[in-house]
Amino acid sequence: DLDALATVATGDVQVVSRTLDDRWWVVAYAMDTSPTRYYLYNRQERQAHWLFTDRPALEQHPLATMHPVVLSARDGLRLVSYYTLPPGSDSNADGIPDQPVPMVLLPHGGPWARNAWGYHPYHQWLANRGYAVLSVNFRSSTGFGKAFINAGDHEWGGKIMEDQQDAVQWAMAQGIADPRAVAVMGG
Repeated sequence: DLDALATVATGDVQVVSRTLDDRWWVVAYAMDTSPTRYYLYNRQERQAHWLFTDRPALEQHPLATMHPVVLSARDGLRLVSYYTLPPGSDSNADGIPDQPVPMVLLPHGGPWARNAWGYHPYHQWLANRGYAVLSVNFRSSTGFGKAFINAGDHEWGGKIMEDQQDAVQWAMAQGIADPRAVAVMGG
């Protein structure tokens, strides 16, 4: 089934519902450059039938790619992160803008939460307005194991902040962020 579903659309596929006899599935494809797409999948025939998207108003608008990256904090802790560039800023599509651009660091709340790859309204809104956007799964973010969560114990305002500062330094060193134009907003 997963091999058949991989031919239907790009993105991360999820089975969101299914019939009791398991013949029919509703599947969703989460994407970074498109609203989530839903299909009705017939497991016997290995056929998917288009249903709808969750944000039809965005169907005809170009959305910016979200780039995944794993970067290192100053103490060597690996930080899964995501960044989005303004449309038109990366003419050769290598994930680095042609010249550094203003950037917004967008921390998630919590700290027991996390960022994930896919459509993110703030990434798209800010990129559409000319900003690179960087989201970092700093220590204490969920989904990376107990040791990663516990690495943030007693570090609110300490290493959690350093992780985000190190990510901004990484973005400047890569030529993504203009060092004279970095802001922060978020949870």
